[in-house]
Amino acid sequence: MNELRKILTAVKNERRGGAPHDSWVSRERDILMMQVRNTMDLNAKPGLGDSMRHLFGIFLPLQTLALAGRAVALFALVFATVIGGGAATANLYRAAMPGSVGYSFKLAVEKLQLAVAPTAEYRANLFAEFADRRMDEVAKLAEAGKSRTSDHLPSVLASLSKDITGLGGALADLEKSRDAASLESAKLMERKMASYQAALSRSAALIAPSYHGDFLAVRDRVDDLSVKAMAVIVEKHLEGDSAAPRGVLVAKFEDHLNEAEAKAEQAAATASPEKTQQTKAAIAEAKQLVKEEKYEAALSKMAEVVELTKDVEATNQDEAKTNDATTDHVAAPDKNATNDLTATTDKTETPKP
Repeated sequence: MNELRKILTAVKNERRGGAPHDSWVSRERDILMMQVRNTMDLNAKPGLGDSMRHLFGIFLPLQTLALAGRAVALFALVFATVIGGGAATANLYRAAMPGSVGYSFKLAVEKLQLAVAPTAEYRANLFAEFADRRMDEVAKLAEAGKSRTSDHLPSVLASLSKDITGLGGALADLEKSRDAASLESAKLMERKMASYQAALSRSAALIAPSYHGDFLAVRDRVDDLSVKAMAVIVEKHLEGDSAAPRGVLVAKFEDHLNEAEAKAEQAAATASPEKTQQTKAAIAEAKQLVKEEKYEAALSKMAEVVELTKDVEATNQDEAKTNDATTDHVAAPDKNATNDLTATTDKTETPKP
């Protein structure tokens, strides 16, 4: 029995998994400590700074603190540059024009501002500000003359179109959330779109007809957003909102319809009589609906007027392009005819006296 107990005890104490013997572990530990002592100055004592860093690192590792500091610094930089309008840095590039070094930075800051916009109202205000900048750039490029508009004007007009689309999206978000700011935003957009139409017309008159198609595309966007803004104002008026009184609503309808009527009269000389008459009839119906205070029906008719006006302007644009191409063809000298005339002149000798 005792013999069996000894065998079981020996088996129990047997090392498993290749574990080293205690004698080997002790010997290797002594060798390692000797090598460590040979590389250290035994007389040197840690200073107060080392002790404090060691103590502080126990509770808050320095690497974690460094990462946190970088995050705070990055946030401060973004806040100062983006939310605060960039202070001196962004102001330096705000006046940058297309083609300049700072223009890319200007657009990058605008994208960052949109990315961190906290609310739909804030986003709408940003799009309005950026659209104003694009309008200013378009006006300056048009006034600079044809030599500087050819390279940058189409891209600026495309950016303006995107900003106007963004305004429409922000207004839709405000309406969807039933935000109280939707009415004021709609009134702001309606006023801006009216001023944009006038500014685009002035700029289009200063540049070559080949760019008129780009202008017409942006003006279509402007018309669409005007109708959307008017729809919000009509809805708020029908809900009894005191900020959308009848007088304001009627005045806005009259402004839009009078502008459409002026466009129809201007295009009457070149547009088909049938299309012109159809446009004028729709304008008259819309005005009558406004008098009858049938504002939803008047809004639908105004949207129809906008589409008819677009068709008339598109027809005039196609004719203008055709006339411009014909003029260029007629104005260009016939190279072969010129060469023939030169050859004939060379062969004819002046008689000598």
